[in-house]
Amino acid sequence: MTTATASRHGKRSLALGAAAGIVAAAAFGAAPGWAFTDPSGSSENQPTATSSAGPASTAAADSSAATTGNRSLPQADLDAAILRDLGLTPEQFAAAGELGSRAAAAAEQLRAVPGYVGIRLQDNKIIVTGGGAELESAVGKLAATVPGISLEEPAVPAPNPTPPATEPAGTPASPPPSSAPQQTPSAEPAAPAPGPQVAASTEQLFQAYVREVGTAGLQAVVTSGGSFVIRTGGVASAQSTQDGAPGTASNQPGTPSTDAAPGKISPAEFVSKYANVVLDGAAPLKPETDVPGGVGYLSDTGFTCSTGFSAFDPAGLPTVLTAGHCAEDGTAKTADLLLGGAPAGRLGSFQFSQFGGPGNSPVLDPNTPTGSDYTAVADPGNVGTDIAVIGTIPQGLDPLPATSTHGDPSQPDPDVKIIGTASPVPGTPVCRSGWRTGWSCGHISAVGIFLVGGPNYPANANDIRAFNGFLSYDVQSSGGDSGGPWISGNFAVGTHSAGDSDGVLNIAVAATLEDSLKVLPGYQLELFLNKPGLVTTADSTVKAGTSITGQVPAAPASAVAAGSKVRITFAGRPPFDVPLDAAGNWSFTAPEAPGPFTFTAETVNGFSRSGPATVSLLIAPSFLPAPVITTPASQPLTSLDAVEGTGTPRATVTLSGDVAGSALVGDDGRWSIPLQAPAPYGKVNVTAVQSYPGLPDSPAATAAFAVMPPPPAVSSLSDGQHLQHDALPGAIAGTGLTGADVTVSLDGKPLSSAPAGAAQASRSMGLVLAPLVLVDGGTWQVPFPAAPAAGTHVLAVTQAVDGVASAPAQLSFIIDAAPSVLPAGNITDGTLAATGAGGLVIAAIAAAATLAVGVLLMVLLRRRNRRSAR
Repeated sequence: MTTATASRHGKRSLALGAAAGIVAAAAFGAAPGWAFTDPSGSSENQPTATSSAGPASTAAADSSAATTGNRSLPQADLDAAILRDLGLTPEQFAAAGELGSRAAAAAEQLRAVPGYVGIRLQDNKIIVTGGGAELESAVGKLAATVPGISLEEPAVPAPNPTPPATEPAGTPASPPPSSAPQQTPSAEPAAPAPGPQVAASTEQLFQAYVREVGTAGLQAVVTSGGSFVIRTGGVASAQSTQDGAPGTASNQPGTPSTDAAPGKISPAEFVSKYANVVLDGAAPLKPETDVPGGVGYLSDTGFTCSTGFSAFDPAGLPTVLTAGHCAEDGTAKTADLLLGGAPAGRLGSFQFSQFGGPGNSPVLDPNTPTGSDYTAVADPGNVGTDIAVIGTIPQGLDPLPATSTHGDPSQPDPDVKIIGTASPVPGTPVCRSGWRTGWSCGHISAVGIFLVGGPNYPANANDIRAFNGFLSYDVQSSGGDSGGPWISGNFAVGTHSAGDSDGVLNIAVAATLEDSLKVLPGYQLELFLNKPGLVTTADSTVKAGTSITGQVPAAPASAVAAGSKVRITFAGRPPFDVPLDAAGNWSFTAPEAPGPFTFTAETVNGFSRSGPATVSLLIAPSFLPAPVITTPASQPLTSLDAVEGTGTPRATVTLSGDVAGSALVGDDGRWSIPLQAPAPYGKVNVTAVQSYPGLPDSPAATAAFAVMPPPPAVSSLSDGQHLQHDALPGAIAGTGLTGADVTVSLDGKPLSSAPAGAAQASRSMGLVLAPLVLVDGGTWQVPFPAAPAAGTHVLAVTQAVDGVASAPAQLSFIIDAAPSVLPAGNITDGTLAATGAGGLVIAAIAAAATLAVGVLLMVLLRRRNRRSAR
């Protein structure tokens, strides 16, 4: 179960309370001692409203926080009750809750210090009661971190001229100082005669009283104003009957018990033995459970109560805490939700209940051994709590970490967010919520041990239950409010248990929540938790290896629940928790890998959850490695139009060398740089460097690409051309890239070099390979091979730049064979057979011509000789 949100459509939300998941602090009833609050509401012992506001919250509440509430009891109703009953603003009430929490923490540290008596709040200050050098030193140390804490000496009651302690045990006791019933809040507790003993704690005083006096008529042993108060009078039955009839009191309401049981002393005699104990009469208390109809929950035994705080069982399943007496010692099995007084489906089933001691046991254990004086040799008083657990909550119901009374969940209103527990401290402002009477606020008047009749009382006079709790004279309550939450600011203090029954003196009693949790090992109260927020730069960028920081806002609560953490989850590692400081700040180290980074952050406290918040940001690099060029360089390329690779996201990659360009690395770590002009053919050298604002440039990455030139063209021959054997061309020629090396082969064999005296700017070719430097015009030629055989020949021409060769340009041509010469005698055209005479004639003519030329030369030679002789 997570903290509910306003978007939880389709669910009926229970606006319940929650508090700290693991509670170790003991109730203040174990070691108290403070001024008894005057029921008349005098300002001496009750803090008055001041104009000072509580700490202002600067963090906005998460919009998804739990807001389901009761239409009839929204936050506005609580605000009105705080102003009406306490004279405080909601901010001052929240600040008072924080002050009470600090007072509780101080008491935990001071309880074991010699001389400590108790602690209380008064006039927005923490006052420690006690004395001695050790206590004074301890309080002085706390003052350095707890503003407004001070130490006062305990009050000593005025002496009584006729102490009842002089009367023997078993005889009628003299009337106590306050023999008249306390019917009005202005009545003061009577001061007993000083005795030789000093009470140290309510537990010690309670056990002594039960041992020496018994439980008859005892209602409470509490502390207030530096004195201990023993309240006696009527003891009511544990529960009203189903028709609302009250239980029968053992004594007249408001009259202190004066009779001594056989073998016991009277209450007045007991009080006279102590210098710091007074006796007070009181009206009987009764648990406020049975009111027909309305909103709350109805047990299968027919009694109606209020739900208190939402919690988790040891397995993390949702539960609801309420008053233990509502389960009627385990008789009740199920509880149905009531909305508007009408049944609204199953709330759950009772999984645990305790009213009084373990197993719903009464104060007195009949098996406690006694001594020769008929007093118990061990502590006879069995003090417990008043708590029950409703579990197996249906999936359609979602208990919330807030306090309210269940109304119409379809009309959500703000509820009080619970962020922890606080021990009750006299003088602390508190408010109580119940489905019957709504919100009522006041101050804690006293803290201690309270006794209420069990379900079998008064038929069984021994069925009296005791629990640790606190009372208020100004908080109002009524039947059906039992189990409802008591809060101070945003802290859970207790669950409602009992109230007055005479309608004159108002008393409301609650069981201390921290004591109740002690009997529920493994249970945790659900806490209100806001989702974490991120503190980022304007561009949502965080440098790798530095801190990612955030804050969990407290608002609308006064603070973030103590012990909360933020759980971080992202890909590549298991979830981990980071702590919160007092202001709700959290941080963790950003990963080293740069680029987009998404994680979830969730505030957690035990089983309590805020719900995850998804956060996305960019991790900036802390250094720049060399980029990686991924464009293949291991084999020749037909063209190079772009260079690609990987690098640091958001870095700039710049190319230099035989090409140029730049581009940003994408969030996926990839980059691609289109070339403005195609890369040159041949060997292409590329250098890539990364740059990022505020960082040195990266080392360079290099790559050498082989870009193939296009095949050359052959212009002197065409594919399939026929050549006459006696009319072959003198050269093979074509075009190509200026400056490229051309290789020509015929039938797979290179042609010979060009003849000597070839055109200027050309070079001769070897016999094995025929490379040629092209002339500036981009033309090439090689001599046509001599005497090629007739038939088909394949010509292949390639060109190379920087040793990178193109694909070959290929064509085939055919050399036609010469005509055959027919032998003599063959008839070729239907004429006479050839005899060879035609050839002789020609030969004769040629011989004659040759002879004539010879004769002519001879004549000329003779004439030259004659001229020479002369």
